[in-house]
Amino acid sequence: MVSKKRTAHATSPPPPVVAAGPAEHIYIGSEEISADPAAAAKTPRATAVLRNSLRRSGAELTLFDEGYLKVTLLRNGEAGVPFFLDLRFLDPVPTIERVVAIRWLAAALGLGATAALAGFLLRFDALHLAALWIAGAAAVASAVALYVGIYLSHETTEYCTLHGRARVLRFVANLGSIKHFRAFVPKLCRAIDEAAERIGTDTAAHLRAEMREHYRLRRDGVIDNDECASGTGRILAQFDVRL
Repeated sequence: MVSKKRTAHATSPPPPVVAAGPAEHIYIGSEEISADPAAAAKTPRATAVLRNSLRRSGAELTLFDEGYLKVTLLRNGEAGVPFFLDLRFLDPVPTIERVVAIRWLAAALGLGATAALAGFLLRFDALHLAALWIAGAAAVASAVALYVGIYLSHETTEYCTLHGRARVLRFVANLGSIKHFRAFVPKLCRAIDEAAERIGTDTAAHLRAEMREHYRLRRDGVIDNDECASGTGRILAQFDVRL
């Protein structure tokens, strides 16, 4: 007779169940602070049409007393679909970048000098034919280099959302349009400052409203999905929330 012996293995008691605390979340539902700009903008204050003839681009901008900016981008003589910006959510300090294509402009100057020298040599019969070819080629090359230098030399002005840092407005001005573009920038900055004065003391409510503004701008095609995600992520960081 074979006896069977069962060995009982000691089992540890299950860990105590800890009740989960309430999860922290941020409600971004509709609030009055995020009214539809197309319906809320009723009183135009000023309108400006900024054109860059060299790049065949520009924008028609209308400021409203209610704190909104209507933007209609112009490209190749055609107007795009207008969109609205709520100035309460813009940084009043734009990013301005000036680019001067020094190499192209210097090349144009050097080629122009070469063409002038070749023109001087035209008076010598022995060098007439060669000087004529050199003068013509240098003059054409100088004109091309000058055009490229002027085209690449520009001033860019960008406006971003206040906390999300999403780029929502961008001006590019070249020679002949820089003065007009610069004249509008202080007006827009003052309008943004005035709109900011109407922001309440509830910082959290304003941040939630700015998040909704990013979603609206994405819906309207002003920013893409990546810019919206990056912007809302930066705003969430203001709440000390880890994504």
